[in-house]
Amino acid sequence: MLGRRPAAVKLRRWPLTKAAGGATSGVGMQSALTYAIAPAGPADAGALARVHVESWRETYDGILPRSYLERMSVGLHERQWRYRLMSTREATLAAEGHQGLVGYVSAQRARGRAQRDEAEIATLYLLKSAQGRGLGRALFTAGARVMAARGAGALVLWVLRDNLKARGFYERLGGLVDRAGEEFVGGSVVPSVRYRWPDLKAWLAS
Repeated sequence: MLGRRPAAVKLRRWPLTKAAGGATSGVGMQSALTYAIAPAGPADAGALARVHVESWRETYDGILPRSYLERMSVGLHERQWRYRLMSTREATLAAEGHQGLVGYVSAQRARGRAQRDEAEIATLYLLKSAQGRGLGRALFTAGARVMAARGAGALVLWVLRDNLKARGFYERLGGLVDRAGEEFVGGSVVPSVRYRWPDLKAWLAS
């Protein structure tokens, strides 16, 4: 279960059916799935770590060294998550279905030489078994709403350049590439690109 904390904005349950953009059969062969999207707390650190490691192995196979992905430790990431949830102003929202957590989004004030009102989606991951039902968009939107409530007028995120599936997803959400960079991951320098939504309020209203 999610360790609830007071939310900056009102969140609700998202009923994900065919109308929300996907097949209705899925985990556990259920005809329809309902996921709760809510703020995560320190009690969720273990579940977040499990989703983090599993989704990285699903997402980055063929992009990052397999040896690095295989060495990823749920225990280590659990400790890191617990620290993040207790010690930072990062907003983390988790999606929980009938069989536990399946994804999460973390958002914060943009890093580096960001504009004053610029927020950043730091991470967004969703297990493959929960994809194709509109839940990725629901997580992205929930994170964007939290940052808009904190005063953000624009939104950015970084994605690995060769993660074409994720790039297509963000482009369908209206993100525009405005910068190239590099990430140091698994002992390697990996090219990345930044997407930007310059008018967050207008995007949320669309």
